[in-house]
Amino acid sequence: MMFTGRILIVSDRRDVIAELEPIIRAGQHLASVVPDGQEALHVLEDGLVPDVMISDLGCERSYDHIAYVRRFRELNGAGCHLVVTEPGAPFSGPGRAVNDRFAVLPRPFDTARVSTQLEDALRRVEQDFRALRAEMWRSMDRLKREVEDARGEMVQALARTIGARDVYMHGHCERVGDMCRKIALVLNLNDERTHLLSTAAQLHELGKISVPVELLHKTEPLDAGELERIRGHFKVGAEIVRGVPSLQPLAAVIEHLGTDHADLATHVPPDAPEYLLIGILRVVDVWDAMNHARAYRPAMSRGYWEPLLRDGAEDRFHPAAVAALFRVLGD
Repeated sequence: MMFTGRILIVSDRRDVIAELEPIIRAGQHLASVVPDGQEALHVLEDGLVPDVMISDLGCERSYDHIAYVRRFRELNGAGCHLVVTEPGAPFSGPGRAVNDRFAVLPRPFDTARVSTQLEDALRRVEQDFRALRAEMWRSMDRLKREVEDARGEMVQALARTIGARDVYMHGHCERVGDMCRKIALVLNLNDERTHLLSTAAQLHELGKISVPVELLHKTEPLDAGELERIRGHFKVGAEIVRGVPSLQPLAAVIEHLGTDHADLATHVPPDAPEYLLIGILRVVDVWDAMNHARAYRPAMSRGYWEPLLRDGAEDRFHPAAVAALFRVLGD
């Protein structure tokens, strides 16, 4: 079944219009008429782009502002251009097609021939639309993959920057990300939330670039001001990713990682998508930090950190996240 086409006639000759319009409408197509090229150009610039343009070469005003033909080609690469010619005029052979996008409609009109030409033109338009649509989807898919690849490379570069600056962070973000993905699987998180959680895990220490290296590596006890500065790195990291449009969704997850679970609801609604993600990342971050050495202490044993995490559920840590972590680790 042929789709309904939009036909624009460029002519000020009433007899030509009176002959063409009934033929067009008999095919269930939509016919519009403008008297000259200037009006045709205005129609195109207003976004009303036809599938088929019919220019009446017997109408001198159709040559005015002939740029409308070029503009039609630019706006509708699949569209067809038909021209009305009089006997003896150039291209006046019966139904002659100069190419797939340009053909003539000789006068006097033969209703059946004009109908056939319109149907043929619209069939080519429809076929090209389908091809263009398929190519559009392929192009969009390629663009999406390229954007995702570029975003991934940027995240990796930022994550490597963290590891290069702080030797104790080397491998930390990767390990946290890996465990977060395992917990997401246990908790049946969808792909979108899992990806958000994994990416936040890779960048959750980004704010430490604002903390002096000597403070990060200090072996003596930290004073209150130093401790506050280190704890504040989550907010710094959130502000950094918030400044990058493609990373903005991470900010809400990273910003409150230093907040105890019991206080989190005062910052993030419990029904918000990031609420559980913050809980998961906080638990895994603390778990991995205790499992590995820091400048001020060696790695801690399971006998130390397991009771700390289990007893901290509900108060310091999200209980579902704690339970999922030990499901992954094996009770």
